[in-house]
Parts: sequence; C-alpha cells; structure tokens
Amino acid sequence: MSTRRAVLKGGVAALATAGLGVVGAEGSALAVDSEWQRLQRRLAGRLVLPSDSGYDLAKQLHRTTFDAVRPAGVAYCRSVGDVRTCLSFAQHNGVPAVARSGGHSYAGYSTTKGLVIDVSQLNGIRVGGQTTMVGPGAQLTDLVDAAGSHGVGFASGICPTVAMGGYLLGGGIGWQTRALGLGCDSLESVQVVLADGTVVTCSERHDQDLFWALRGGGGGNFGIVTRYERRNSVIPRMINYTLAWAWDHVKDVVAGWQRWLPSAPRAMSGRCLLGLFNAAPTGTPLLITDGTFLGSPDDLAPHLDSLIATIGRAPAARDAQELGFRDGMMSWFKCSDKTVAQCHRVGHNPDATLPRAGFQVDRSRLFKEDIPLSGVDEILAAFDADRRAGHVRFVHLFALGGAASDVARTATAYVHRDARFSVDWATVLPPVMDDEQERAAARAWINRAFTVTDRYSTHETYQNYIDPDLTDWRRAYYAENYPRLVRAKRAYDPHGFFNFEQSIG
Repeated sequence: MSTRRAVLKGGVAALATAGLGVVGAEGSALAVDSEWQRLQRRLAGRLVLPSDSGYDLAKQLHRTTFDAVRPAGVAYCRSVGDVRTCLSFAQHNGVPAVARSGGHSYAGYSTTKGLVIDVSQLNGIRVGGQTTMVGPGAQLTDLVDAAGSHGVGFASGICPTVAMGGYLLGGGIGWQTRALGLGCDSLESVQVVLADGTVVTCSERHDQDLFWALRGGGGGNFGIVTRYERRNSVIPRMINYTLAWAWDHVKDVVAGWQRWLPSAPRAMSGRCLLGLFNAAPTGTPLLITDGTFLGSPDDLAPHLDSLIATIGRAPAARDAQELGFRDGMMSWFKCSDKTVAQCHRVGHNPDATLPRAGFQVDRSRLFKEDIPLSGVDEILAAFDADRRAGHVRFVHLFALGGAASDVARTATAYVHRDARFSVDWATVLPPVMDDEQERAAARAWINRAFTVTDRYSTHETYQNYIDPDLTDWRRAYYAENYPRLVRAKRAYDPHGFFNFEQSIG
C-alpha cells in the first residue's frame, strides 16, 4: 500500500519533470503561481499566500511557539465544496495539507509548510429541539452562548477559543464530564470529507467504524469534519465554587482531594490546582480546589463540607456563585465582563480581546488510583524544584469518571474511560524571557516533573493534550483501541494522506 510520503514524493517529481518547480529545500510547498491562482479562483472562501498583506495573521496558531512555520497557503473554507477543492489541489500537486479549526494543537500539528485547510469559517450553530448542528470552526464561547440562550447545555471544555474540531475528535473533557460524559458522547452524527473528496455522514447506523474512530481518535487522522450533530442536554442550574488554602496545607489538600473524589456526586466537577505565577525562590504558590456543581446552593454545601472534612484543614476562603450554564462558563473563561465577540483571540474579529499564548509546554498523565502519600511528596518536590524567576508553572489534578466511565473502554476510540483524574503540568515563559536558554530550563523542569508523575499513573494520556515528547504515544493515547483505529485509517484514508508525526497508521 502506498504511503502519503510516497504520494507526495511522486507529485513533486512529476511537477519537476513538467518544469513547474517547487519552493523550499524540502519541496514541501509548490511555487506554481498558476496552480495557486487557480485554487483561489475555485474557492468560495479566501486563499492567503505569503505575499498577501494578511498572511502573518492567517498563519498564526494559538501559541506563538509555532510562528516560524510558514505555510505555502492558508485556505479559509466557506463550504464543503471548498474543503473538497483544497484536498483535490493538495493531492494533485503533491502539497502536504493539514486541517485547522481553532489552531490549539499543543504540538503545532495544525500548521504545515504546505496548505492549511482552515475551517474556522464553518462556524454555524443551529440549536434544535433535541440536537444542535455545530460547524467545526465554532468556538466554545460561541456554543456556550448560543446553547445558553436556548436553555440548552453541553459537556463543555475549559478554553473559550478551542473550536469544536479540536475538542470533540479527541474525546472532549471539561467541567461537565462527570455529569454528562465526554463531549464526543453527545455526538449523533458527523459529516466528514475524506481524502478522496467523498462526503460521508457517519453515525451509529452509517459508516459505524468511522463514527467509532472519530469519537476519540483525535483530529487530523481520518478526514476533515464539516459538521457535528450533538445531542442537547438540560442544565437548569450551575454553581461555580472555589476554596483557597494556605500553602502549608498542600500535602493534606492534594491527598484529601483524591480521597474525597469517589464520594463526590456526578453533578460535581473538581480540580486541585497548584500554581506559581513567578517561580522565583521566594514566591509562594497558589493552592485552590474549584469546580462546578449542577444543582442548588443548599445541595452543594454538604459536599464542600465533606471535602473540607476529608482534607482536615479549614480553607482560607470559600466561595460559591450560582450563575447558570452560560454565565458560569463565561466566568471560567474570564469573560464575565466581555461580550461574546470580545471573548475571542485578537484577530478573530474586530472586537476580540483575548491574547495569544506564548511559549508553553504541557505534559499530562491519567490515573485510576490515588497517588500514595510518598508519591504526593515526590510530586510536590518536583513542583518546587529548580525555581527560576519569571517562569510560570502549574500542576492540577482534574476530576474525571462519573458518566464518562459508564461507557466501555472499547465502545468509542476514547479509551480512558476508567480514569478517575488527570495530572496536568504546564510551564509558561513571559515574552520578555522567551529565549533558547529559558526554554531549555522550562523543558528540563517539566520533563523531570512528568517522569515523577508517570511512576504512579496508568501511563495513558488524554489525546487532546497531545505531547510531541511521548515515545509511547500509541499506547498512551489509544491503548487497546489502536489496532482498530489503524484498520479504520486503512479503510477511510488508504493512502495515508492525513499524516503528521503522531498520526494513526
């Protein structure tokens, strides 16, 4: 069976033979002006080339880390036909191509030196009585607003500018996971354009293997999704709560939070967060537990009391606000004082105010059992090690389980159904410190912290928190589901056109 690399090599060679030439030492982007111009004429949307005035904005991902990557073209698709045209162009001309919805890939897999097929303008949302149709470019802030205005809710993520294309295909965890399941568990159907241009609407009744694979197989593997149909949920009440603790109690808080979690109701999400906004040796870390509760304040109070009793230490502060689904999520987004238009990344629209992220490294593992006290000690020591002024560092334990665990590990491609919580590390550099020396120090710190954490984990990682440093990524993301994913890949993308460093196949 031919591979994508072979197909691309053959396409470039054919163009060279025809005297059309290529741009770039690696031959990753064609310099056939007439071909790119022909593509522009065939699109209903807009093609942005390196010579165009809007190119620097068009090539951006969410993180500035990947700004050095210069695509040969960025096509803003406005229809299914545009997606098909882009796929035909890329394969006919031997141009590598990737899909991009919100551009949040931790590893930068939604950009390329070839053609970026951007589906951000396929962002329509149509709320119906039982289901909602959502375009892949609709961002979480847009969906929360549209659903909330209709009295509808969904299992939702954490970041306002993540688009549905990046969220749902990897599973989709967030504040409502324990109550409503994963984002992908609400899917009724998915419309996807395959590499050969075929448009398939898959569901439990049609193209079941593809539907199975798209619920947790991760973005960019099987085709380009152009529409999701999600089953509506009702969230009549939602409370955001936060408990703050003195850092002296950190071991009791981390250990107690783990012990409390199995007794917490499904209506309750939770997180235990440790943070340093400046990792200077004299800095005092932030320590909080927070989350949401789908119910009344009177029902929430005893569960918070139970958490405090299990920890055995009184919090320094305790707060709970009943805001409802829409306003509660906007509060998590830090957008309570913003319009929906403002609650987007700068450049998305004229009113957008949210900044791009700078250099950041994230590493994560999943857990089925409590971390023993000795392991908690090791993790806390790793968090505190190698303090470096100006660096930002976080680690949080994020509650899973509940409704997400009602589904068998092999029922969808998302395999981590038995995980109780994740441990997620992040390190961030402010722009003024972003140089190779500081990047190396940040990476060294997080890699040591990850190694310590991994000793106690399932050795599995949530695939939407994609990690380019994982050597065991096939097992980590997919475990026993990987062989079936490979079979689906061979059936729906037999030539391996959709290909990146950690792609299935």
